[in-house]
Amino acid sequence: MIWFWTIPIAAGITLQVLILASLLRGPGRRFRVFFVYMTALLLITIVDTAVFYDPEISKRMSRFYWMGDVILQALVFVLVISLVHWGMGANPGRAATRRWLVAGAILFTAVSAVLTRGPLFGMWMTKLSRNLGFCAVLLNLVLWAVLIRNRHADRTLLLLSGGLGIEMAGKAIGHSLREISRSLWLTGNLVIVLANVAALYIWWEAFRRKPGQAR
Repeated sequence: MIWFWTIPIAAGITLQVLILASLLRGPGRRFRVFFVYMTALLLITIVDTAVFYDPEISKRMSRFYWMGDVILQALVFVLVISLVHWGMGANPGRAATRRWLVAGAILFTAVSAVLTRGPLFGMWMTKLSRNLGFCAVLLNLVLWAVLIRNRHADRTLLLLSGGLGIEMAGKAIGHSLREISRSLWLTGNLVIVLANVAALYIWWEAFRRKPGQAR
């Protein structure tokens, strides 16, 4: 069964490399936070893959998955808030909006960490990750609303927002399934992985064309 995951894992790593290569051709200067996020995602995915396929490594690094998840979740919050700030353009209220979004994300994270805490570390992290994924979906809806109100919204921003929405929604659904029953762990993991691959493909589409090329 472990080799069942080889195709989606390979597809995910390939798309991550392609996205980073596309960003290095120029867009990375504009989307610095996204470049940092993708770099962290690739490194964490490589380590996660090594842990997944090697039982000995897995025993020594059983909590690494959740450490990586927390890092990526924090970067997602920073990414979405930065994109909202960017998408608001010269709107005089964008500084205040950014402050409120940052404060709301921190408060939501702190409250969720307290309310979901339990004796089993894995279950606690599953619940917390589910809640943070839901929070990211809400932040992404704010970004989407900002972009929709802008009649000249940047296509790249729209694709970034769409990919984030798919990834975070899939993560929230997948972790919810894992929490419901251990019999649904495989289904939950599959939802998370497929949502991630779909998001990566959308992001690759956003950056793979060279500047000035028809879209």
